[in-house]
Amino acid sequence: MDTTKSIDLKGLCCAQPIVALARELAGMAPGEVLLVSADKDSLRRDIPAFCRQTGHALLESHECDGELHFWIRRA
Repeated sequence: MDTTKSIDLKGLCCAQPIVALARELAGMAPGEVLLVSADKDSLRRDIPAFCRQTGHALLESHECDGELHFWIRRA
């Protein structure tokens, strides 16, 4: 999948991943795609919930060798 930017949220805890994600998306143009890499299991539900609440589109998500990947299209 083509991405415009990527962000590495590995090692962040509590609210830090979502705050960093929101900041990154705010600096992107509508329609651009962000690839998110993470390692916290809680983000399996937090990132989809964030996308639903903010109107961004979660295009795809999967796990590979314990690392989570999310593709988000900026609203």
